[in-house]
Amino acid sequence: MSTILRSTSKLLRFRKHPRNFLTTTRVLRSKKDDEEVKISAEACQNVKEAADAVKEGAKEVRKVSEFTKDTVASTAKSVTKMTNQVTDKACDAAEVLTDKTKDTIDTIKDKVMGK
Repeated sequence: MSTILRSTSKLLRFRKHPRNFLTTTRVLRSKKDDEEVKISAEACQNVKEAADAVKEGAKEVRKVSEFTKDTVASTAKSVTKMTNQVTDKACDAAEVLTDKTKDTIDTIKDKVMGK
């Protein structure tokens, strides 16, 4: 059975313990305790806001990282493609030069050997 008592302008609720002891269900707090609770609540809110900011920052870093990764990959593909094209053109030019050099050497041999 509950009884309500008035003590220092605050209501306390007491209940009977199974062994006939009275225990409080609400603890009296001083103003200092209330201020500490408010400060800790504010600190908790600040920590939550900071954690949310860190989370958002991490998302942005991830997006930038993925963008950079994709950009590097596409640039590497482009450079590889251009390198292959230049190599093919250089090989073709070398073949043409080799053929012309052979023709020139053959022509010189024919003139020197008197054919």
